[in-house]
Amino acid sequence: MRQGLKRVAHRRDDALTGVRWDRLEHLLAAYYRDAGYQVAHVGTGATAGRFDGGVDLELRRNGRLLLVQVKHWNAYKVPHNDVHQLIGVMVNARADGAIVVTSGEFTRAAIEAAARNGHVQLIDGDELRGMLGPLPDVPPAAAHTADTLAAQVGERLLNAALSRALPTGRKAARSYAKAAGMALLLKFAALCFLLLVAYQVIQGLSRNLNLRLQSVDRSAVVMPPRYEASPSVAPSRAAIAAPPAAHNFCIERDRRTGATVDRCVEHAMRPKPTLAEVRESQRKADAAMEVLRASTPEM
Repeated sequence: MRQGLKRVAHRRDDALTGVRWDRLEHLLAAYYRDAGYQVAHVGTGATAGRFDGGVDLELRRNGRLLLVQVKHWNAYKVPHNDVHQLIGVMVNARADGAIVVTSGEFTRAAIEAAARNGHVQLIDGDELRGMLGPLPDVPPAAAHTADTLAAQVGERLLNAALSRALPTGRKAARSYAKAAGMALLLKFAALCFLLLVAYQVIQGLSRNLNLRLQSVDRSAVVMPPRYEASPSVAPSRAAIAAPPAAHNFCIERDRRTGATVDRCVEHAMRPKPTLAEVRESQRKADAAMEVLRASTPEM
């Protein structure tokens, strides 16, 4: 008995048991094609490769992606580790669901793990035989049985290696939740940045609009009318430009004759008084003052 694996409760010996594991993959691919799926056979049964990445079939329909893992086990039950492994592959591939198919049975832990996830379907041997219908009874030869056992052992080793390389179960869920949280945080940061840029742009436009409105208000102020002089009374340019003539105090008009007399010239032509005449004039002025002083009563 393999360590860690449980034997099936009812071991079968029918036509499906004698079908090779790669032939079973082809039968399932044909079944899902008839059901309307676009099938990509990526397992080792089609590519003849050593590794299939934990997926044998990729089913696409109506924009949904389903991953199928085929376990052609007849002696042992498929454990929960294989279910967890396919869940991790499903999360990494961003598939919408997964299907684990076996020709035998599943452990209770595997059934509970699929039920907790909600996106994994388990198809056991009974349901698989109902899907494929009756198959021709081909008795397995000894070499064929040995080949089948060797293939199952190799597949088991491959699954063990993949289970260590790929995140499974809770680890896969945690990594997926962490990645989703980081993506959401980046989207939120980008949205905040865009809102900040939009706010700055709107604020700048509002500031420019206010400045324009203020300039319009200033230009719309009504200026008081200017009162201009009437053209009929406005002085001529010559009168404005010409400076006022200086008054000549020497020129006088004679009242008797009406002739213009230059008093300055006349005064300059008079002879200068002599010293005796000046003294005589001063004496007469003093005498006149004495007469005025004597005739004027005291107050």
